[in-house]
This record gives sequence, C-alpha cells and structure tokens, in this order.
Amino acid sequence: MYRFLLKLIKKIFHKICILIEVDLPIKYLGTPYGGWYFSEKSLSKKPTLLSGGVGEDVSFEIEFLNNFNSKVYFVDPTPRSITHIDKIIENLGKQKSVEFDIKSGNQPIQAYDLSSVQRDDFLLIKKALYNQTDLIIKFFKPPNEEHVSHSISNYQNRFSKKTDYIEVSTTTVENIINQYEIDHLDILKLDIEGAENQVIPNLLKKKIFPSQILVEFDELATNFISPYLKALTIFLKLKIHSYELVKTNQFPNFLFVKN
Repeated sequence: MYRFLLKLIKKIFHKICILIEVDLPIKYLGTPYGGWYFSEKSLSKKPTLLSGGVGEDVSFEIEFLNNFNSKVYFVDPTPRSITHIDKIIENLGKQKSVEFDIKSGNQPIQAYDLSSVQRDDFLLIKKALYNQTDLIIKFFKPPNEEHVSHSISNYQNRFSKKTDYIEVSTTTVENIINQYEIDHLDILKLDIEGAENQVIPNLLKKKIFPSQILVEFDELATNFISPYLKALTIFLKLKIHSYELVKTNQFPNFLFVKN
C-alpha cells in the first residue's frame, strides 16, 4: 500500500511541476555534477551569489566569477570542503591546466581557471545554513566515506539517529546579509542536503527575496512520501511570493526566478 501511495504522490508531484513551470532563457555553468542553470537576464551589474553547500566541486561558482563581475559567499563547515577552498586560494592566478572530471564530484584544483579570480572575489563562511543562527548541531556523515556531503536532516542514512556526526555551528541567510552588508542577493544556491526545507520557509518569513533560488531538494532521492509533501508546500509558498518555477529538466535541482 505504501509503495502504491508513494508512486502516486511522485506522479502527482511531477505533474504539478510540469503544470506550473515556465520557459525562460537560461544558462548553464559548471560540470554535470556541480553545475547549475540560472537566468542571466535577471542579474544585476555586479551580482552577488550566496552558495550554500560547497563540497569539492565549485565549478559553477568559479565559472560564475569568470563570467560576471561578481561576489561569491560560500557557506559550508565540512572539513573537506574547507580544504578544497583553501587549495583554490593557494592556486589563485593560475590558469586551467587539466579538464574537469565529469565522472566525479571531487574536482582537481588545476581544472579551475583561477587566472583572473581575486582573493576578495569570494569568502568562505564555515557554518551550516539553517533557520536559526549560532546553534551547535549534529552534522551527520554520509554512509559512503568517499562522499563529502554531510547533512543536518540525515536523509542519507534514512534519518537514523545512530549515524556518526561532527558538530558545527549554524547561520542564516538573514545573518549573512546583515553581517556582510549585502544590499541585494541575486542568486541563492542551496545544495545543503535536506536543510533547504528549513532555510527557504525561514527566508520567506523574514521577507528576504533573492532574485533567483537554485535549490536541490535532496530528500526527494529517498523513498519517503514526506519529502514530496514538504517540497510541494515550499513550491506553493514560493509561488505565493511571486517566484516562477523555471523548466530545467535537472531533477531534483530546481530553479525559481522572482517575477
């Protein structure tokens, strides 16, 4: 019975997405693993990108810096992600010397074109994005030790409470905007392993409206019904706040553009 209901909910979810999505000119930057679609048309002259979830593939963010006179704020407390950014800093000014590894989520630093990227073009905030700030929370490790992404919701381990974890401090989009005096947020990218279900509703509650929201609803990869209901609820809230779901065919990554 549960499998039938899950299949039905998935079918309804995809039909709703098809019904409400719109066609807009979009651009793709980055690798198949770390890349994202976005709307170039709605960017300001000096766009700001807040990237929640770094991992070891920041091809989207580096190419964004190379294509636009922009500022990028990375947000991730994962030790391997911090190391990856540190290596990028060490290699600033160097040209791309190898191709991206399109079969991996761990990119060689030499695959990034860092010849024109300056140190003050980006900043790493070593905290986890959430709906509250300065909490010390469990950041659960992935079941495969080769993978980098930790999770607050622990969906990767089927929400088990017996999973290994590290403890990290949280922050919010509101806190980052206030702390770094960001006057306009062009793009909010969320690849935060389930925490998007807390971050986006809190964002809207605080009346913070990025021009675009690029979000992966990670929990949709599980065989549970609740993630689909959570996502539909967030889709509705975004629709109420004049966000359009833009067709990208990149499930479970979604692009929302404010109308």
